[in-house]
Amino acid sequence: MRRFALSICFLFVFLGSITWALEAIYANDYCLSIYPNYPPYIGDLITIRVKTFVPAEKVTLYSDREKEIPMKFREGFWWGKFKIPDDYKVGSHFFTVWIRYPRFRPTKIEPAWIKSVLWYKMIKKPPLLTSEAVSLPPELTLEAEKEEEIPLVTGEAVTIQVPSIEVSPFMVKGTKTLYFTSKSIEGSKEGFLPEQTRQESLRLNISGKTDNTEVDATFISTSSMGTTQVSQREDKVSVLVKKGSTEAYLGDFTSDLKETEFTKLEKVLSGVWVRGSYDKWGFYTLYSSPKGQSQFFRGYGDGTQGPYALGTSPIVINSEQVYVDGVLLKRGDDYTVDYQAGTITFTKRTIDPLSVINVYYDYSGILYQHATYGLRLTTKPNERLKLGVTYLNDSDQPAETTAEVKPQSHYVVGADGSFVSESLSVNAEGAYSYKNLNLLVLGSEEVGKAVKLDLATQLGPLGLTAYGKKVGAQFYPLAEEAPKQAVTAYGGTLGFRPLSYFGSSGNYSYEKYTQSGVTYENLYQSAKASLTPEKFPSLEYSFSQNEESNDPVTGTPIQRIITRNAAETAYRFGILSSTLRGSTERWLNRYPSEEATDYKKVNLGLSTVGLEKITFTSNVGLEERREPDGSLPYRKTYDLNLSATPNRAYMTSVSLQYQDDSKEGVKNVTDLSYKVEPHEAFKTEGKYTITTLKEDFPASLTSEEAVSKQVGSFSFDLRPTSYLRLRYQYKPNFTKILSTGDLSFNNEQQQAELNFIPRSDVFVGLLYKLGRAFDIKKDYQVSGVPNYTIKQDTSDTDSTLYTLKFAPFQIWSTEFNYLLEYGRTTSLVTTEPLSYTPGRSFSRKFDALVRTSLSERFSIDSRYTYQRNTQGTGEAETNLIDGVSHTASFKGIWNASEALSLNFSASYSKTINNLLPDPITYTISPGLGFTYRRGDLLRVDFNFTYAKSYAGSENQKWNYSLQAKYSLSEYVNVTLRGEREISSQPDYKLTDFAGGVEINL
Repeated sequence: MRRFALSICFLFVFLGSITWALEAIYANDYCLSIYPNYPPYIGDLITIRVKTFVPAEKVTLYSDREKEIPMKFREGFWWGKFKIPDDYKVGSHFFTVWIRYPRFRPTKIEPAWIKSVLWYKMIKKPPLLTSEAVSLPPELTLEAEKEEEIPLVTGEAVTIQVPSIEVSPFMVKGTKTLYFTSKSIEGSKEGFLPEQTRQESLRLNISGKTDNTEVDATFISTSSMGTTQVSQREDKVSVLVKKGSTEAYLGDFTSDLKETEFTKLEKVLSGVWVRGSYDKWGFYTLYSSPKGQSQFFRGYGDGTQGPYALGTSPIVINSEQVYVDGVLLKRGDDYTVDYQAGTITFTKRTIDPLSVINVYYDYSGILYQHATYGLRLTTKPNERLKLGVTYLNDSDQPAETTAEVKPQSHYVVGADGSFVSESLSVNAEGAYSYKNLNLLVLGSEEVGKAVKLDLATQLGPLGLTAYGKKVGAQFYPLAEEAPKQAVTAYGGTLGFRPLSYFGSSGNYSYEKYTQSGVTYENLYQSAKASLTPEKFPSLEYSFSQNEESNDPVTGTPIQRIITRNAAETAYRFGILSSTLRGSTERWLNRYPSEEATDYKKVNLGLSTVGLEKITFTSNVGLEERREPDGSLPYRKTYDLNLSATPNRAYMTSVSLQYQDDSKEGVKNVTDLSYKVEPHEAFKTEGKYTITTLKEDFPASLTSEEAVSKQVGSFSFDLRPTSYLRLRYQYKPNFTKILSTGDLSFNNEQQQAELNFIPRSDVFVGLLYKLGRAFDIKKDYQVSGVPNYTIKQDTSDTDSTLYTLKFAPFQIWSTEFNYLLEYGRTTSLVTTEPLSYTPGRSFSRKFDALVRTSLSERFSIDSRYTYQRNTQGTGEAETNLIDGVSHTASFKGIWNASEALSLNFSASYSKTINNLLPDPITYTISPGLGFTYRRGDLLRVDFNFTYAKSYAGSENQKWNYSLQAKYSLSEYVNVTLRGEREISSQPDYKLTDFAGGVEINL
């Protein structure tokens, strides 16, 4: 009897807990509550509260009309408000919930977004007054009270014309440019190359709205041709037209057919698409030609950021999709791509040798003119059912039979449907493909079929998902270079959440397919249980086993079994969330011989939650592994992501991944930037980046080495008083070889500056620069082993600049500069014995400048420069350069009127080259010119200089230059430039003529 009573009590407690749990709407990772009432009323402003079972970085909701609902973290929950539209229908609606978690991995922090759809009910608000609630006498009736019309304006009559927002005039903007150059020479001049070029471009944009139709059109055309370059021409047209729910586009685009698996198309195309979405049906159609041919790259990481060569180039811009371990990456944030070279380089982390890289891309190598067209129709008979049908065709145009690549024809037709209710969702899809491998011969057709079914249901605390897929051996989806064929896949997940703080799930997945001629067979099983009490740390245990028949990259048979056991706990305290995870892994290869690698991993993570101005995630990962040979290498990984902008005076951004592997060495990927200005008297800012890449090293056994490139720039600015400023800049730039720790390149720059400003018209400056640079000999070996300690070249520089500026009078200002530069170099001569050729250089320069404004119309600038240069190699100090120069010059400007300015100049120089038999050369160079302006309509500049050198070097040179700009109208500008240079020794006549027309709308 006692046991029976205890059982009854336990049953009531269990049922009560379920009842309490159902007060909110529960999903696998969170629960959602709606206030003040559930179900909510149409037209109400509701408050939404989301509780995540595991601490999250960010939560965002979207309504079923794709309206974003921002959420803010407060008191352990995420809160947001949503105004339910008045035209919502009674029944079921849904929120799309996005949750971002910091996923802590042994080698990286991997922010992951979890997407789910949560359904809820909607009811109509009950009327405040009904005929049943209030009985009125027969003589009384309810009549709406009429409001008195109030005039908008009283008193003086005015007329106001309000333009309709539905109609706006078309705006036309654009430019048309035409530039040409012509360079010719009679005789010869060192470094001068005759040429003729012509460049033309047109950029036109038309946008506007009329009669409920929006138009946005852009046309870009560029062309260039010349005698020293290959002629090029490129035209781009894009036209977008919107009217109501219908849109049409003409130009280059990426197709947006992603709803289905067998009839999807994600490819860069050039053509036209039209789509429309209406009450119960919609369509999407396109007719185009692809910009390139589909290609596929798969490979393992090599422990660096890259670059990873994809195999073919050039790559069509924006055509790539990059996955690492199944996660889609974003260009710019996660990687960069060199479209011409065909390489991918990852920006934030190195890629582990066990990670799989998959890249889908297009390259411009089409021998036949493709035509890609398709149509997708969708219909929604009711709120829960959606049906669709898709037809896609991608065919070549037949060409000559002698072509190496045979023209093909390919089309796919498919049908799909989805049914969604509060407790059940079903997705089904079927497709048929026809591919003719050679349009030039008969009997080369291949026909395939594919079908799939997905189910998901929620029965109280039980959640069940199941799927099945069958793809024929000759089914080809469109625009995939290496598709999976002969696919048999099935599996499912069973979840159980009896309480809000406890849940468990199990998963089983089987897949067998053929890809690129290799048959793969994989089996995945997993189980997970989690306990998430509200005010205590959460606990989670997971087990998984993955059986693989072949290597996922090479396709080699391996019969591998990967077994993982993991336990994780997470706890949120205030604005911080912590995670501790421990796991064991066993990678067992059974073919061709049995060998196993065992891993023990521990991860500790810390992150902020709900803060806007400061976001922080960090992770410490420790890994120990036992290799098949019995060795015990270890790995330590430290990750940090920090972004903080508390106010305008402080900013910092840090992205760090530091990895210390006893077998692979140290790897570092860092991106640091900061700005600190606590007071107007002090400011510092800096940037430092570390990348781990591959470089060519001929001495290496693989001709490559992993290197760490480190580049930085730091500045410190101190202004203790208004008349004193101190500034220091440091710019490190070096490359370290990871295998040896040696530096292969270094170019370090330092600069210190002191400015003294006792008065507004006096400036005293001191600037010191220091440079240290070298690179190594990359192809040197000793007994077949690379030796990276031999420097190929070195270069050290030191310079000091003294500056004095003062303006004792309003019409007179002076500037004096004195520069000293010292340089030392070495160049490798032989390695056995090791010997270098030393070099040295010296420069001393004095510069004096005087500016005078004798009146508002007349000014004279004069300058004197003295410079001494020497350069030598070996024991000599002046065997390469040994010279002195003195130069005096002046230039006068007379503003004769607002339209005309005249200028005249003269210079005298004495150059001494001690390496010549006749070392002294004198040069005089008078000149004159004018500038004519006529407002913004016309400007003409003309200058003439004559230079005569005698004594050591005899030469005469005449130089004429003319520049003119004429505005034919507000929109049209014409520019002309001509230059004529005549020299006697060497004897040549050079003509350089250029011009252009620019039309601006």
